[in-house]
Amino acid sequence: MTLGALHLMLHLVVPDAEALTAALDLVEPPPALRASFKATLSSQIAQRTITYDPTQPGPRAFQVVSRVGQDEELDAIVAGWRAERQADVRLFADDLRMSLGAARLVDRSGQTYLEFRHQISPNDGPVDALVSSRMIGEMALDPQSGRLRYVDYKIVKPVRLDDGTIISEYAQRYTFGYSSRFDVSYVSRYELEARGGRWGFRDSRRFSVIINDVNFSLAGDARQELASR
Repeated sequence: MTLGALHLMLHLVVPDAEALTAALDLVEPPPALRASFKATLSSQIAQRTITYDPTQPGPRAFQVVSRVGQDEELDAIVAGWRAERQADVRLFADDLRMSLGAARLVDRSGQTYLEFRHQISPNDGPVDALVSSRMIGEMALDPQSGRLRYVDYKIVKPVRLDDGTIISEYAQRYTFGYSSRFDVSYVSRYELEARGGRWGFRDSRRFSVIINDVNFSLAGDARQELASR
């Protein structure tokens, strides 16, 4: 289903379906919008706290300010975030709209949710694309403000990777905050839980990211804006 067809379907089913479009607009900030923040990344055995300030030059922009415990996977997540050209890009779900595949509206206890098939986006790597092709998602809007509350993803059947690993369960949740000054919704919390194994061995992993002390600003010069998302 194309996005145009999705909008048409929603328009036919729900009179105020434009609220969905408005909520998606809020997670797509202008290219010049930047954010400084602190984030705490946790696994079952370790924790890292990072800070990011786009106004600081070079390696001073991204700092690991606290380390508790040993976890190579958690350190790899931190390293991947550091490697981003602009670390604040992960606060914005600006490819959410293009990830909406076939969708339907459901009502539970008076709350309306959008259930959808995850559609592979250009940002998905080979492993991401393999997992994403088995995913369904659920989007919830705040009934009072109409803003995005959270987006959940989960796989509907196990995924076998090229190395023989079988992912039996995989679930993610993105929770959103809101800046009234800049009228933008941003990721304030991320949670991941996975179970699987290989050669008869089973394991599970949980990771969470809590983002706080978020301060938004507009890029100070043309170079920053051109380098933005």
